[in-house]
Amino acid sequence: MKTPTTPTTQTTLAVDAVDAVDADAPCLGDLVLALTAMDYGTPLLLRSLGRQGHAEALAGNPGGAEWHLENRATAEGGSVSPRDVLVTRAFFLRMPVDRGELARVLGTSLVEELFTAGALSTAPDTEGPTAVRSQVDVRPVAHSAHRPDGSETLVVSDPDASLEVRIPRADHVPGVGQAPLTLLNQVPSTPAGRLLDLGTGSGVLAMMVDADETVATDIHNRALGFARASQRSVADRTIDWRRGSWFEPVSGEEFDRIVSNPPFVVGPPVDGQIYRDSGLDLDDATRTVVQGAVKHLSPGGTAHLLGAWATSLAESAASRVASWIPAEGIRAWIVQRDEVTPSFYVRTWTADASVDLRTQTGQAQVRRWLDYLGSRDIARIGMGYVHLQRIDGPSEVTFEVIDSPDLGYFGDEVAEYFTRAEWLAHQDAEDILDNRFQLRPGLARENIELSRAGVPGDDTDPGTDPGFRPETIRITRTDGPGFSHDIDEALSSVLAGLSPHGLSLRDIAGLYCAVNDLDDHDFTRALVPLIVDLVRHGMVLPSALLEDAR
Repeated sequence: MKTPTTPTTQTTLAVDAVDAVDADAPCLGDLVLALTAMDYGTPLLLRSLGRQGHAEALAGNPGGAEWHLENRATAEGGSVSPRDVLVTRAFFLRMPVDRGELARVLGTSLVEELFTAGALSTAPDTEGPTAVRSQVDVRPVAHSAHRPDGSETLVVSDPDASLEVRIPRADHVPGVGQAPLTLLNQVPSTPAGRLLDLGTGSGVLAMMVDADETVATDIHNRALGFARASQRSVADRTIDWRRGSWFEPVSGEEFDRIVSNPPFVVGPPVDGQIYRDSGLDLDDATRTVVQGAVKHLSPGGTAHLLGAWATSLAESAASRVASWIPAEGIRAWIVQRDEVTPSFYVRTWTADASVDLRTQTGQAQVRRWLDYLGSRDIARIGMGYVHLQRIDGPSEVTFEVIDSPDLGYFGDEVAEYFTRAEWLAHQDAEDILDNRFQLRPGLARENIELSRAGVPGDDTDPGTDPGFRPETIRITRTDGPGFSHDIDEALSSVLAGLSPHGLSLRDIAGLYCAVNDLDDHDFTRALVPLIVDLVRHGMVLPSALLEDAR
């Protein structure tokens, strides 16, 4: 591992001058344990801040959050306990608090140890001679699918830059950010046997994803230090924390589930901030994780990865990511959530590092980055999820764009996708026709009609026919990814006849052909691939899978 260096600072930003927190200091774990004993978590924060104040804090508006905190603390004679207000201010908002008051809550010895570790520092004189400020964030994370009992994990990390103007250090360790929460939404809720969290960071996924045995790795020793401290809030979890680069710490091992939020920023091979810059060329970080995960999956095991891919005008995103998948043994479902221009991408990630785009430093960094992407003829950069499953036989790769605004929890959809794909892999055209099916509950059907305005009529002037004309029939899933398919009247009629206790697909198609004087062979040959697509998207469900589910 290369020694991190502090990035160039800018005079227009307030750069954190406090030395890096000693993430290996035992007092960080003691702090997490003490806050856990106080029931520090989302319910406490909501009592202290209210829903609006809590939302303002998460939106990066510390002044608004503090206003709500102060008003709730004084309302109705101070119905919010002073202790709750204190720990919310100190460790969620990271605002100055009185050292004596903090010592009365945490204990004098723990406060002294936190000072020694750099986790507490003296606040500016304007805040008073005894004011102190936390140099770590402690944030709760919960998930209804992965923790249906409502329990939470406390994650300690370097401060979140969203609540202050701060250029993160090169060795910055983020906490409960959007990336790990997004990936958590992609992971199936079923418990795993052996779990690998590659590039664990502050340990969010390793502590939240259920498994019999968990291994979590990171090249960054400070990240592992914070993760070990956070683990004190989940006494029931045993996690094997290992330091090392990429898959080196697990050489020769296989896992039933692999999750990874790697440093996938697409750019030149530079050593910047460890949590986002891999030091690899272009999108090689994502490629490295995809190809490495393939080699470490146990039979039937799955991997769920965040990633990014860069393409020129001569290459599609689908072909680029597919080139990372071996010819044998892997079923891959690649879901692209966004695709942006290099300019948009560079602007977003430059701002992510709290670099002011208006300064000379910011302008120079943007130009260097764009020059690099331009030299590689990069036209688009895609971002999304790579889901892998180890199978027997030739690999299957499906690339889809799902750009609906909010997928919410998607992990069980991923698990169901692999179940449907596995079923399809064992069916030929005759098998499909001999099966019975059911429409997915909640599947919607719309008859789409368009205005006749502007359409030439038969007996009137062009564009003067009144009313509407039929255009297409559309079926749409009202859950999960919201897949939509445009279909014709014939397929709509066949779908209307599906029942898990009724006729086979072959018999339904035969009846339709008999009524409409159509050739059975030609009709069913065209029907089978349409049904396969609908099964793949979970719109039509095979009765065999329904029986297995029951």
